Amino acid sequence: MHKQNRVNDANDHPRKRQRKNEVGAEDKPNLGDTKDENVQSAAVNDNIFKNLTFFILQAGGLTKARCDIFRNQIFKHGGQHEKNRTPNITHMIIDDKMDYEKLCKILKVEAPPPNVKIVKSMWLSMCIKQKELVPTNGFEVQMNASNVKEKNMSAISIAGDQSKDSTKEEKTCSNNVPASGTCHVDKYKKDAVLNAQGEGDDESDYMPSDGEEDCRNSDDMIKESSTSSFRPTSVSPRKLPKGNWVCAQSSLQKTYNANQHITEKLEQLAKTYQSTNDRWRAMTYQKAVAALKRYDKEITSWEQAKAIPGIGASLADKIWEIVESGELRKLNELSSAGDIATLNLFTNIWGAGPTTARAWVQQGMRSLEDLKTKANLTRQQKVGLKYYDELLDRMPREEAAEIEATVKEAALSIQSGLIAMACGSYRRGKKTCGDVDVLITHPDGHSHKGVFNKLLVKLKDQGFLTDDLVSHEEVGNQKKYLGVCKLPGAGRKHRRLDIIVVPHSEFACALMYFTGSAHFNRSMRHLATKMGMSLNEHSLNTGVVRKNGEKIFKGTPVSTPSEEAIFAEFGLPYRPPEERDH
Repeated sequence: MHKQNRVNDANDHPRKRQRKNEVGAEDKPNLGDTKDENVQSAAVNDNIFKNLTFFILQAGGLTKARCDIFRNQIFKHGGQHEKNRTPNITHMIIDDKMDYEKLCKILKVEAPPPNVKIVKSMWLSMCIKQKELVPTNGFEVQMNASNVKEKNMSAISIAGDQSKDSTKEEKTCSNNVPASGTCHVDKYKKDAVLNAQGEGDDESDYMPSDGEEDCRNSDDMIKESSTSSFRPTSVSPRKLPKGNWVCAQSSLQKTYNANQHITEKLEQLAKTYQSTNDRWRAMTYQKAVAALKRYDKEITSWEQAKAIPGIGASLADKIWEIVESGELRKLNELSSAGDIATLNLFTNIWGAGPTTARAWVQQGMRSLEDLKTKANLTRQQKVGLKYYDELLDRMPREEAAEIEATVKEAALSIQSGLIAMACGSYRRGKKTCGDVDVLITHPDGHSHKGVFNKLLVKLKDQGFLTDDLVSHEEVGNQKKYLGVCKLPGAGRKHRRLDIIVVPHSEFACALMYFTGSAHFNRSMRHLATKMGMSLNEHSLNTGVVRKNGEKIFKGTPVSTPSEEAIFAEFGLPYRPPEERDH
């Protein structure tokens, strides 16, 4: 199709449809700047919060900046806000991760007022983005203390019943299947980085590596439908639920992307929204890209784009604009905006996520030199800034193999019989790698103990490890090091390296998790939830019980001596690493 030299004004498009309640309908990124938030209130006439009075609990991830933004939006949409807890309050907004006990502790009460809805901040964000009052189901905190007690007693009862007959536990099913996967956040990097920085409220500083993912940008962000019933094992682990499961397919069977010129633009737009911490729009465009890549025909009309599942009218407009002109006006506008370009620059620093980058912009920082001379940087950010260009440069897989060999040789000199294996994109067969994750264990189940610290000392004495990011993070029985390494020789570059030491009983699950890809891992976790199981880097559990989207009984770990055993538990054909590069 002939591409015009100018970008058509979307408002002049004959098929333009404005859907106020669509997540991607308005594309102004949230920079946390007053000029972006304090738009003229006269332009907002929906009054979705009319007759509602809010109190925002500034704690956890709800920083002062976020609270100010929420307050402005509440007023714009016809609501009221109280600075203190008063009888007028109808809704209390809390951090998404806050639970009942922590809330009561902060409020210094045995139980919050029963007439006040206690809802997670995600609910308020969705109302604002969709410009309608979204039902609070699935976002409310259970406020009745007796319910909490009942939940714990039920979990104990279920655990007792299931322990009587573990075989029956794995086969017993009901038809109440959870709607979606629960979000498993990699606590290694997120918590380690934030604790080291003292920035527990800046959860955006989590930096996923090649084999991992930030599930906040996935379908797992969507909460499970809220019901009052329990959600026990609902499908036999041997029977695959209906659906187009990514983890059941080989990535080598990828079809030709007939609309690559479109997906490239939308991927850039999604990345831009990620840098501004606009997770919902980023996720919207990521989903659109996935839908387009699955579509095997070239798009030649607006109606054709609109007919694709997951593509709404607003997205169809953008797709058609790209088809007609080869450009996307919104992407050009955002890319040329000074703040956006600066945010993209800053978020590429290791240890600096969108929240930190936005704070720097608000402080007047505009360049890497500004950060070096004016900003109060953490130790990790100083390292990330020091090796900015080198850490952004992807290494050839041959170099990743040398890094793996260096770690393996040092490990074997400490303890014979150890297994040391590089995971991530290297194990998936990619030609280049962003970093290297080396997983270490011992087949006897105990000789891996004591290796971690000795290995770090040896690699530092060799000059191989040059900088620590997180020198020692311990989660359960796994120990992890995050740092920077450099191979000997002229012209070598500094590279990101993670070393994870795990017990052999957890090796298969850890190997699958750190190998990735992110999309494959999300699909496996979602499938596990559908089948009444749970899967993470530590174990595969069956007989998991969930209520209102919350796991109240973690189930029973099953033996996973290999990745093949994990696939078998799901009733899936084994997929080697190179077939998981979705």
